[in-house]
Amino acid sequence: MTNSGQPVTYVSEYVHNLDARNRVTVPSNWRVEGDEGNYYLAWQHPNGFIAVYPPDIQEELREKMRSTQLTDVEKQKALKAFYRRSHIFGCDKQGRILLTDKLRAHAGIDKQVGLVGVGRYFEIWDGRKVAIEEAEDPNLLDVLKQIGF
Repeated sequence: MTNSGQPVTYVSEYVHNLDARNRVTVPSNWRVEGDEGNYYLAWQHPNGFIAVYPPDIQEELREKMRSTQLTDVEKQKALKAFYRRSHIFGCDKQGRILLTDKLRAHAGIDKQVGLVGVGRYFEIWDGRKVAIEEAEDPNLLDVLKQIGF
């Protein structure tokens, strides 16, 4: 594991199989010193995958929570909905994370797991869906143009 003091940039995609205990290995270049604690926040994205956030994004979420008035019933309800469907976990010594039954059911994961880097965070998909998503990806030149690069 690395600890350069810089945030990890989650790039590329990996397809692994779940082990007998429903764990999947996080790619070594995505792991950092300290990720064995409650490092990742995972939530059930409505598009059928699991979004996994590292501490810097979690801190942004905490700032949003801190600025939400306790009397703002609608925002409190939204926060509750988000956090009740979230999970927090870290890697074991072999770099594996445990995917709970709820997370696996949400993403439709049976055996194959796709981990897809999205820059600041990563997504966990059913491995079969990763190939479908990739086939639908736009031309990379169009992507660069769309983001203004």
